Amino acid sequence: MKLSKEEKKCWQKHFRIEKLQDIPTEMSGFTSIDGDADDELMYYFAKRVAIPELYLKCTWVTDEGVEHICKIKKLKELSLIDHRKITKKSIPYFNLMENLEILNITKTEIKLSDLCENLNNQNLNTIFISSEENETNLDEKAIILKEKMPNCNIYLDTYFSTDENGNSINPIF
Repeated sequence: MKLSKEEKKCWQKHFRIEKLQDIPTEMSGFTSIDGDADDELMYYFAKRVAIPELYLKCTWVTDEGVEHICKIKKLKELSLIDHRKITKKSIPYFNLMENLEILNITKTEIKLSDLCENLNNQNLNTIFISSEENETNLDEKAIILKEKMPNCNIYLDTYFSTDENGNSINPIF
């Protein structure tokens, strides 16, 4: 079996890989910060590679890429930080990620109210999200989400569950 011209070009661009047998079937994780990771790479990851941790910050990934990401095997931690082209259209794909435990969607176009309406992945135990909601609505929406997903800690406007000294930060719920 050979790689298509498009797939070969993608693996060459991101990893300098030219042959199918050189593509890893598993990676311990993948990180791209201010990088050129895009929807096409997510498609080929989903097709070929199991990745438990995916950390993407300010890349070219959009809602289309999240659709591909939901097919990546063994994905437990997903960070999509500072992606303005990731919207509430991605939420149904988060629901399909059976192994997903940690989701960081800070600085995306997804709001807490969007999660309340559409997110229902019972495997999630931690969510990080930014909010532009006003304080009165914030509590109500967090309670709704917590009722839907009682085993999930929700962190607002932070990227981490610990401070710089390693002390636990309390989730909002």
